[in-house]
Amino acid sequence: MNFMELSNEQRRQLIDAQQVFSVWRPAIIDFEHLGTMRAQTSKGRRYMYEVHGSVRKSLGRETPQLKRAKAEHDSRRAELMKRVKTLEKRLDSMAPVNKALGLGRMRAIAARIIRALDREQLLGSHVIVAGTNALHAYETASGTVISQEHVATTDADILWDTKQSLLLAATGIRREGLMGILRRVDRSFKADFGYNATNRDGYIVDLLCPETDDITTMNTGSDLEATPMPGAEWLLRSPQFEQTIIAEDGWPLRIVVPEPRTFALHKLWVSQRPDRQPLKRPRDAAHARVVSELVKKYLGQKFLAKEMPWLSPELRALLKHFK
Repeated sequence: MNFMELSNEQRRQLIDAQQVFSVWRPAIIDFEHLGTMRAQTSKGRRYMYEVHGSVRKSLGRETPQLKRAKAEHDSRRAELMKRVKTLEKRLDSMAPVNKALGLGRMRAIAARIIRALDREQLLGSHVIVAGTNALHAYETASGTVISQEHVATTDADILWDTKQSLLLAATGIRREGLMGILRRVDRSFKADFGYNATNRDGYIVDLLCPETDDITTMNTGSDLEATPMPGAEWLLRSPQFEQTIIAEDGWPLRIVVPEPRTFALHKLWVSQRPDRQPLKRPRDAAHARVVSELVKKYLGQKFLAKEMPWLSPELRALLKHFK
């Protein structure tokens, strides 16, 4: 079988984990963005500073107004920290259960990379997840577990919307680009010939982009160049599909992928390309078939041109295969 439905116990646990995560994520984002306010004495005078990571902004000499602002800020920060810690304890306690029930599907290294991209506010705004890892979003949304033969992978495909600059998007005044983010996840990541990154365990991260003349050699500032991917612009043109999934460490994460019907059509199109490696064609076709089955059986969507106005002529011509 290509997939199995989740049991009632798995569904209950997944829903509970998603609900807790949906409260924790905005809380941790607010906490990290809040920063700190600090007072410092210099040459006998006290000054107030706003600190975000390694960046310190002077607010001027300490005044009664600034002291009240700091007290309110500190109170808000303490409240958020308490909320975050409480929710993290719940997620920590749920993690072993998630793993025991087989809900932890995505490899830990892939999950850590996607979490880092989400933390930097790149996920969904500048990049989406493509390739095999996208299947985890579709199986979670449909309440199924896709067979391991289809989801096993030793790489992560990150699709970059080149209309957005990765370098300028990095938050916290970090400007190290994607390679720097990867090295914060795992210091062993190194750029191979500039086109992908590999860690000591052989896990590969590919930064992909559309095949357009003006960007095929564009560098992100991260010592990692984007590799043009056939049909990438069709995936970026489709609506985004967001899900909260579970990684093999038992913790949830947010993932953003292409709309599932577009993904299936694109996979089928890739499998039929004459320049596609023969070894990869059957897997591409299998991914197309599995996702189309999930779409029709569980997501209640149809492969109709009138419902998918974003489709390219090439993908629209393939709709007949999924009737």
